[in-house]
Amino acid sequence: MNRAELQNSIIRQVLNTSDNQLLDYLNSILIKGSESGLYKLSDFEKSIVKESISEYLLNKVISNDDLFSRNEKWLEE
Repeated sequence: MNRAELQNSIIRQVLNTSDNQLLDYLNSILIKGSESGLYKLSDFEKSIVKESISEYLLNKVISNDDLFSRNEKWLEE
């Protein structure tokens, strides 16, 4: 999908939504994006990223397949 097609798709979806919370969120992203050109992480988001990196470095990770398998078992219960 090229840039123009992507923009048109987004515009159509925005015009068809009645979710004010989503519209407020999209508006805040666009305002922030036009101010700095980059998305800035909140303190909470930074802490989550830092925690995730620490867990990765300590090898506290699970494969995607194992995660889905675990979730399927849980859903079956």
